[in-house]
Amino acid sequence: MVEERRWLTPADFTETIGLCQVLPGPNIGNASIVLGKRWFGLRGAIVAFLGLMGLPYCWVLAIALLYTEFSSIRIIHSIVTGVGAAGAGLFLATAVKLGRPLARKPAALALVAACFVAVALGRISLLVVMPVAIALGILAARKELV
Repeated sequence: MVEERRWLTPADFTETIGLCQVLPGPNIGNASIVLGKRWFGLRGAIVAFLGLMGLPYCWVLAIALLYTEFSSIRIIHSIVTGVGAAGAGLFLATAVKLGRPLARKPAALALVAACFVAVALGRISLLVVMPVAIALGILAARKELV
């Protein structure tokens, strides 16, 4: 939507994904609802969500049934592990793309590093870290540091 079709600018994509990460539920599902609503109203939001999630939901249910039958086979276990690694790689690639605009903003990098240290190293709950990070981000944005 950003690189190939150019339906969204990189900044618009980053803002949309940022909003969707705060909302409960899967990010891509939230993005389909937000963008469907923006472009085609309520009907667009419903169709975008069902179009994105309907068929994959049926596939996942079918695969789950198959996996319960064949999970003891070593090659099946290896395939599932490989798919998990691929999913982690896609997640990291998205994080890198979203982080590129922050690379030129020292205050934003400091906030990201502080959140990482607090959660990953300090084992502080996200319920504590997120409100503090949001407040600091808003404050930095008002002072045009971010």
